[in-house]
Amino acid sequence: MAFAGITDSFIFSWIFAAIAGIYFLTLFGVFIGLMRLRDPRSTDAPGVSVVIAVRNEAEHISACLESLERLEYPRERLEIILVDDHSQDHTPSLIRRTADRYAHWKFLALNQKSRTLRGKKNALLQGIAAAKGEIIFTTDADCIVPPGWIKHMVRYFEPGVSMVLGYSPLLPGKGWWHPILAFDNLFSAIAAAAPTQLGHPITSVGRNLAYRKTAYENVGSFLALKKFRSGDDVHLTERFRYMKAGKIVFCAHPDTFVPTIPPGSHKEILHSQLRKHSKIFKQTPSAIAVSLAIFLSYCCLTFFPLIVPQYFIPWTYVMAAKFLLEFVDLTLAAFIFHQKALIKYFPLMQIVYPFYIFLFSGLGALDRYRWKE
Repeated sequence: MAFAGITDSFIFSWIFAAIAGIYFLTLFGVFIGLMRLRDPRSTDAPGVSVVIAVRNEAEHISACLESLERLEYPRERLEIILVDDHSQDHTPSLIRRTADRYAHWKFLALNQKSRTLRGKKNALLQGIAAAKGEIIFTTDADCIVPPGWIKHMVRYFEPGVSMVLGYSPLLPGKGWWHPILAFDNLFSAIAAAAPTQLGHPITSVGRNLAYRKTAYENVGSFLALKKFRSGDDVHLTERFRYMKAGKIVFCAHPDTFVPTIPPGSHKEILHSQLRKHSKIFKQTPSAIAVSLAIFLSYCCLTFFPLIVPQYFIPWTYVMAAKFLLEFVDLTLAAFIFHQKALIKYFPLMQIVYPFYIFLFSGLGALDRYRWKE
């Protein structure tokens, strides 16, 4: 019996060490990935097409249009294409009012809904098909692009690079929920930047994304993603990766950060979060495996003393190290992405956020959300 007790203790020790090791290696990998963010060397000025799918954005589109007018890029190398996806408000008239003033702007109105492509994929498909630029940039109608967005981000397209991922912070908002959304957005930036710089991109945001049109066509365009209801950005990035369309890099230049307007109501928050987190279980098997391994190791590490109470003392030391390393990674990201105001919330978020992810990932898997009214 004593021998069995020793054996059980030995097994639990190895299990505990393995779980802690997996999680700490993940935190170390995040740190290394963030430290690999760098400035580019390319000086080329290729032709660029900015493609934006819009639907019922009369409330926000004016700020976006004004920001597009201020872009610092040669007009002869730039075109802006706005595709209206059957808006039921006066979004089209607002776009036409601006587009008619510039020769390098195009306005496309979809005449009929696609039977095969859901969400905004069809609008993007049509806009990119009409694009003449070598590089496609995408953002959303509720975003405000900075003047240097294209000028700086296009420099990341060095030889061999097919896609550049960018960062899209939330504009300041009011309400108790804003710090949670801002932290969730920062965490998404970490999840995009660190794995990408380690050579295995797993996510991206369509609010700030750019890719070579030829590579996009070579991977099958958005027609290859017709089985997905949402997640156009994530699934396109994954397709670029596993079809080896070229190198994918992350752009952390502050002049390329594209702010977005946060959801205005609790209903909008709910649907935006469900839509965002619904993508997790629809990614490639390798991405799902990595996400589940990290989350399960986190859960096991957190609740280990409930299973094996005798490990409570070493567990407290490990958890202290865990919180410290997480805080280091989060603080580094806060400085990189200019979100230092969030640092004061990190201790609380380190406890609450994993359960937030678990809740919305589970609910998002039900696919009960809307893109636009």
